[in-house]
Amino acid sequence: MTSKVAKTGESTRRAREARGMTQLELARRTGISRQALGAIEAGVYQPGVTAAIAIARELGETVEQLFGGAADEPSRRVPARLMGADSGARRVALARVGGRVVAIAQPAVRMALAPAAGLVAAGRKRLSEVETTRTDEEIDATLLVAGCDPSAAILGDWLARHRAPFSAIAVPCSSQRALEALVEGRAQVAGLHLRDPRGGEYNLAAMRRVLGARRATVVTFARWELGLAIAPARGREIGGVADLARPGVRLVNRERGSGARDALDEALARAGLSSASIAGYDFEVSGHLEVAAAIAAGQADAGVAIRLAAEAFMLGFAPLREERYDLVIPAAETATAPVRALLEALNSRRFAREISQLCHYDTSEMGRVITPAARAAAPE
Repeated sequence: MTSKVAKTGESTRRAREARGMTQLELARRTGISRQALGAIEAGVYQPGVTAAIAIARELGETVEQLFGGAADEPSRRVPARLMGADSGARRVALARVGGRVVAIAQPAVRMALAPAAGLVAAGRKRLSEVETTRTDEEIDATLLVAGCDPSAAILGDWLARHRAPFSAIAVPCSSQRALEALVEGRAQVAGLHLRDPRGGEYNLAAMRRVLGARRATVVTFARWELGLAIAPARGREIGGVADLARPGVRLVNRERGSGARDALDEALARAGLSSASIAGYDFEVSGHLEVAAAIAAGQADAGVAIRLAAEAFMLGFAPLREERYDLVIPAAETATAPVRALLEALNSRRFAREISQLCHYDTSEMGRVITPAARAAAPE
């Protein structure tokens, strides 16, 4: 333990010096005493989670890069009996039955009854009474993540396995609505992929526009491919956005305020096409998986979605661009227990590997702090 603490102390000191910061300056920025920081760098003190996150944030590193991680076991292979109609299944659930590991084929997406914490018993729109069997501790351990990333379900599963009793509930919505959910107090975290068409930067301009002077931290979750999901039967006819104007081609669109909708509008403008020339432009659904499901059901021929959604429904895919999906966390929430559990997950290489393997996202920058919990600049 001593050698590990000494190693992390040396890493912290080198990172600080590389950025030209004094101990006093870093201590002030992170809200810890200079003496505590000195003890960390001297290798005689291992910081707690909150202090470690603050130090890593100011030094532009991940917690795991500076202080290491306990849950970093590599993935492994285990012999298992594959059960299911499709012997070529890629996604499986694992269990041990009669002493043998059994792999049960799992669909990429499914229709299922969603668990609930309770039922509305009485009240009006904003203030209601809910009949629940959940304790206050269970309610306090729940993380609400607003956004359009389907992998929120995997985050919830990770927390249940590694950080119980914490859990994550997805609040499906566009990137714009996710930011508004923060302002309205309906979520602790907002996920977004909104590109500023003026400079090409992702998410910061949108965050400042919606949050105004509210303090928030922006942390990278992953990079993904956004493109056209295409019905297999139309693969030869549709190779890009320009083909959406072909006679007989039907689009399924995302709602206003979504990153996918913005990307489509930008691509149409570059191609010299108006939205009025695209059949189905006004046919809107509320998520990447919903876009792919509409195409798979024959309701449309193409739509903008992430690659994960297209692959889940075995559709064709024509890439448009790579995007950065970030998580925005209000300053008032960063010290809460469920958000700390989230930040620990984002700084785990094992979690990053799991997301990368299951979703084919680029998670090499997961956990990187884009901007610290500072007052957002006023919109220009």
